[in-house]
Amino acid sequence: MRKCASLQDWLEWQESLHNTAIDLGLERIRAVAERLGILSFSMPVMTVAGTNGKGSTVTLLSSMLRAANYTVGTYTSPHILRYNERVAVNALPVSDEQLVRAFEAIEAVRGNTSLTYFEFGTLAAMWIFLQAKVDVIVLEVGLGGRLDATNLWDADVAAVSSVDLDHVDWLGNSREQIAYEKASIARAGKVLVSGDPEPPASILTTAQSIGAEVLQYAVDFQASLHGAYFDVQVAASSQAAAKQWQNLPLPTLRGDMQWRNAAVAVVMLHQLQAVLPQVDQQAIAQGLSEAVLPGRLQKVQSRPDVWLDVAHNPQAARILGDWLASNPVQGKTWAIFSILVDKDLLGVVKPLKSQVAGWLIFPLDSPRACPVERVQAVLQAEDCTVDSVHANAVQAWQAVQARLQPDDRVVIFGSFLVVSSLLADFFAIN
Repeated sequence: MRKCASLQDWLEWQESLHNTAIDLGLERIRAVAERLGILSFSMPVMTVAGTNGKGSTVTLLSSMLRAANYTVGTYTSPHILRYNERVAVNALPVSDEQLVRAFEAIEAVRGNTSLTYFEFGTLAAMWIFLQAKVDVIVLEVGLGGRLDATNLWDADVAAVSSVDLDHVDWLGNSREQIAYEKASIARAGKVLVSGDPEPPASILTTAQSIGAEVLQYAVDFQASLHGAYFDVQVAASSQAAAKQWQNLPLPTLRGDMQWRNAAVAVVMLHQLQAVLPQVDQQAIAQGLSEAVLPGRLQKVQSRPDVWLDVAHNPQAARILGDWLASNPVQGKTWAIFSILVDKDLLGVVKPLKSQVAGWLIFPLDSPRACPVERVQAVLQAEDCTVDSVHANAVQAWQAVQARLQPDDRVVIFGSFLVVSSLLADFFAIN
């Protein structure tokens, strides 16, 4: 049996174990989960898929559940600063020692079954949650849904926060194909909450073929804004009665889409009212007011303002661009930007080009990094001003310092790797 001295040793070994980083399918992980004895348990499971908004929805769910005094296990990915962020109990990352014990337990029963890095992490999370005897488990899908490791466990309620083009090599090159993959996390006799304002038809048809019930935004539930508050109204389902919530505070998470993510989370929780009765309006309001999620329109400095956002696909870029347009500054907006080669570079640049006065670019430290020459060419073809090209994020940050005026702002975006490199090196926010 493999023995590693530290968490870092385990992670490095896991990255080298399987022949591909991504290997969608449930057969291998199911075999190991059965041997671990973690395929079935009594606590409810909530699973969230989506191109964008799934991490925010998980954060909002966790915050509201904790406000209702439930112990919550959350599994999310990717991490920003430390691997431990992926597995949290009551929003606190688990320790290195807990993860090492989980990996040792997995390795003790794995045998000759090969697992990916993500599959190891998923099994470890579920093992830790069972050891911790959490009250509820909230899972963020890693990629797609149908064949994602998180889909091994039956969701008592599931959600698809949004659907747009991303990971097209794995999920298909149309919203309909991608929605099919994501909606496949639904379960027969349970509810799937769909938060996309323009949902592909395959969300409904896929859920119906499974035998799940769909609650669709703007059809089966509505959310309306009024000042700093919003209301949510949902129709009756097979799991819960009709319900209305009024004057909920807007979530602390910034962005015009966050109140819709919050509405999805509220509707999900309502479907489990029978088993989670402590989630009342007071807990919902408190949770909305206390939710924190690094890297999503995260402000880390004032005058000049510095914002971090992990936006890395066209939909997320449109959301970021709309927010910048709705929150103008007197000075210039500068962008520190890089992206992975398998992302839609042009689709990310277009929504931002009218909002950014100068771009500082650099290559990511990753085998999947988009060549900086390609980034520069696309920006220039779109008539964007490439202020400068740098070897890494640190140099780009140092360079922008000389250009900034107090009324300017910097937006740092394009990838989780962009955000993590600068968050770790300069802002020391944990």
